[in-house]
Amino acid sequence: MTATFPIHELRVFSYAAAIAGGLLLWILEGLAPRFSKQGHRGRHARLNLSMAGINLLILVPSGMLMAATLEWSQGIWPGIGVLRLPPWAEGILIILLIDLWMYLWHRINHEWDFLWRFHAVHHSDATLDVTTSWRFHYIEILISELLRLPLFMLMGAGIEHLLLYSLFMTPVIEFHHSNVAIPPALDRLVRIVVPSPMMHRLHHSRIRSEHDANYGSMLSVWDRLFGSFLAREELDGLRIGLDHESDADRQRLPALLLRPFRA
Repeated sequence: MTATFPIHELRVFSYAAAIAGGLLLWILEGLAPRFSKQGHRGRHARLNLSMAGINLLILVPSGMLMAATLEWSQGIWPGIGVLRLPPWAEGILIILLIDLWMYLWHRINHEWDFLWRFHAVHHSDATLDVTTSWRFHYIEILISELLRLPLFMLMGAGIEHLLLYSLFMTPVIEFHHSNVAIPPALDRLVRIVVPSPMMHRLHHSRIRSEHDANYGSMLSVWDRLFGSFLAREELDGLRIGLDHESDADRQRLPALLLRPFRA
């Protein structure tokens, strides 16, 4: 896989796909929103991008450490390499396992109260759009990075697998958070393979039984396999966010950063 997709090119493609996909969806949301247009789109984007910028202070050095550690670990532990699969099959299997981990990680963030304190910052956004896909508390990002490194080492993943997964996964996450109008039939078709905007919008409902569903990141198959898939075709009256957490005074950067530490 590395011979076909050099690391440098994968990294460039991954970053370019995230930036171009996010920008395109943000423009389309303004031109053709599925739900009512939000006011102050720029202010909302600045808040969410500010949180993303803080997270980059963790993700950039973590990515460098992960690349070096995975290169070292591949020299002493083959991981899935013991199966002696063709490189393309090994790559697909590793990417599927990474996506399964993302599903499980997302689910335990809802089920474990300690982790929910941080993940709730993401769910407190009362205006769901593409920028919500970048809005996470920095402690959630830090814990995620610490947990996934040993798992990826156990799999025998290389940095090329993570970059290739990111290349596919990031645009999907941006898409299913977006407020772009697409035909209902297309939404139903899309959700057979990946989480669709309507499928994921239900995940951001204020109703606990609805936001504790539809955890998939890149693929929707995990929700179907593990019984967490939920669908409603009519979401026009759906309330997004969290009760008492989505008020304007709590949707400022200092309040969001401090939110998990409040009693």
